Amino acid sequence: MKTIVASDIHLGSKSCDRRSFEDFLVSLREDRQLTDFVVLGDFVDMWRRDASGVFLENMETMLLLRELNKDVRLHFVAGNHDYHLLHLRNTAVHYHYPFEFRPSLELRDGPFTYRFLHGHEFEYGKEHELMKIVMEALCHVMSDSEGSEEDKFWTYVIKTLSNLHFSAVTRSLEGHDTIVIAKSLMEGPETRLAGRLEETERLAREAQGGANDEILVFGHTHHPFINAEENIVNTGSWVVEADPHDTYAVLEAGKPRLFVFRKGEVLERRGPSE
Repeated sequence: MKTIVASDIHLGSKSCDRRSFEDFLVSLREDRQLTDFVVLGDFVDMWRRDASGVFLENMETMLLLRELNKDVRLHFVAGNHDYHLLHLRNTAVHYHYPFEFRPSLELRDGPFTYRFLHGHEFEYGKEHELMKIVMEALCHVMSDSEGSEEDKFWTYVIKTLSNLHFSAVTRSLEGHDTIVIAKSLMEGPETRLAGRLEETERLAREAQGGANDEILVFGHTHHPFINAEENIVNTGSWVVEADPHDTYAVLEAGKPRLFVFRKGEVLERRGPSE
């Protein structure tokens, strides 16, 4: 097996380096060794763009993926920004979704297991179950409120969350400005995770558990790295604010490698948050 992994493309957001990602997809068709391609969450940004618009505007990207799927197995994991895509299942004969999204993925390569999670699980920690309600709501409200004034938009977000039985979360946030907290979710991870990246990556280490025959691969933080033990990989992102961006991982025979598209391999290995 040769598996390539990319995450956090954020199609539909102004920050997405869409042209580079499309060039990357074209280049993958020339790789005759490639067997599996994993899109590891936040493929589209349903928090910042209505769902119909993001797919119509990025039809060329979808067609490139369909072409790639003729020769390569494609796998899609949902992230926090496209969490709603977990509902798109071919459960009836009249459903013809070309791609199906799942919350996590495991692939076996001989004696090695590759485990894929988007990574928002590590940011939200104990609150992950409650945050599922938030992620689902934010994927919905954009379609109904695009173009609203900012304050009205965030009032609508909070109203929607309340309608989705968000009382358990709001009780845990007593004494805080709920709209301020909701707005913080829309900040990029470079801002939102400032001072919290070490804790997020610590939870990733705990999830990996030190197994020598398993590699944990995640994204979400836009902070690409391979750890010194080479059993944890963060795939980075394709948003221009991240440094570096346009990054992806390659997995072969239990060996992870990290690349910046058009710039070559990242050879550094480090401990999380260094």
